[in-house]
Amino acid sequence: MNLLQTSKQNSLSLPKRLSALGLFLILPFFTMGQFAFEGPIPKITQGFGAFGNNAFTSEFFQLTPDSTYECSDTLRCIITYPTGLNSTRGTVFRFPGSSNTNMTDSNYWKESKLDREFVASLGYVSVTMQYNNANEYGCAYYLLDEAVRLYSNLIDTTRVGFHGISQGAAVTNWLSLKKYTNDGWGSNGRFAWPDAGASFIGWLDNWPQDIDVQSDSGLAAMPDDVLYLMTLSDWDQVPDPRTLIDMYNFMGVPDSNKEFMIIRGDTVNSYIYWATHFTLNSYENDSNQFNVYVTKHDALDYWMGTRLLHSLMEAAWNNDKTARRICMGNGDTLQTTIAGGQMRGPIVTDTPWMSMLHSWNSGLGFMGDCEAPWNMRQYVTADACFILDIPEVSAQTEVKMYPNPAQTNRQITFESSERIISIVVFDLLGRIQQSTTDSTLKLMHSGNYVLGITFDSGRKTALRLTVID
Repeated sequence: MNLLQTSKQNSLSLPKRLSALGLFLILPFFTMGQFAFEGPIPKITQGFGAFGNNAFTSEFFQLTPDSTYECSDTLRCIITYPTGLNSTRGTVFRFPGSSNTNMTDSNYWKESKLDREFVASLGYVSVTMQYNNANEYGCAYYLLDEAVRLYSNLIDTTRVGFHGISQGAAVTNWLSLKKYTNDGWGSNGRFAWPDAGASFIGWLDNWPQDIDVQSDSGLAAMPDDVLYLMTLSDWDQVPDPRTLIDMYNFMGVPDSNKEFMIIRGDTVNSYIYWATHFTLNSYENDSNQFNVYVTKHDALDYWMGTRLLHSLMEAAWNNDKTARRICMGNGDTLQTTIAGGQMRGPIVTDTPWMSMLHSWNSGLGFMGDCEAPWNMRQYVTADACFILDIPEVSAQTEVKMYPNPAQTNRQITFESSERIISIVVFDLLGRIQQSTTDSTLKLMHSGNYVLGITFDSGRKTALRLTVID
């Protein structure tokens, strides 16, 4: 059935160009409205995060198998764009999590509906893809090139954004480096937003040939003008925070264009806004993650979802200063005050650490730990899983710390050629035990600790310390 579905107007059309493309399109079997909204705090209806006024059209299209991209099965994709669009527009490429593998067309339509229809309602283009068990992550690279070839009249490769959730976050990191660094995409505005997971995923079969992107210098090559937003929910126990912190710290974007944001849930009028792995995945069957239940569609999908996406598009593509305060505000009150202050805002930092996340402090472990085989960073750098590889003080040439081992309630002294402005003491679960701005320290309890040291220049290092009674 070569049919299109035009949202908002609930009508069908059949552009003549489709027959020339040889695309197979289906008529989805579901209603057009957004999902039932839950919770006492209403949707955003105006300003950043509110749907725009453009009617939009969505099309399924498929890509044939191509083993050179590690795609051994047909790839199913959706493009959503303003109805009647006859010129290229800024485009968001969205990549789902692994929970979407082998979803039916109907379910994937629902899963991707909120984000892609939101983008198109504002006058831009959204492109997304499904995963199949037979396909590997190179398929996402394949999608980019083929979508641009098929829809060159709609997609503007000079204004591009990548947005991914969970496994899609890892794909977002990889593809933004590939396309922005190697192919020059986004010359008129670009952003990357990995949410809820940042293990490095690239070519799985040929990853040694892809090593240049996955190394420290490869990450450092990200163009300075990319707006890079990394988000993780407070109770998310799927990705290991070390992988996110590693990627964030090495990503070669200045702090002014880079933000690490921890999404926090809250309880309002007995309604719980869960901050878990699925917080911004607005179509998920109600399920539990370590006894924490997720919701389908509520204010967090707007205040921490559409609002951030909207601000990234406008800041990157139109240099909107207010939008920049929301997505790159460095703790601006416009960024951290959400829902008019009715619920807790996010933690925003340029120096993330595990102790900032409730999930790490709970000590229950992580499904996708730093040493997971698909986190290729661990194969190309010794520091990817840094909490396991903090150097001993004897290996440090920049800082002298003595004595080590130290005794409880006895002074520990630090000497450095560069002024130390802060020392933060963490236990081995990443919980902050103490902090100081002096070059001396006393600890009351015996144990093994990690010291996070920040120098006057902003440079950081870490040391191991043992304290005995």
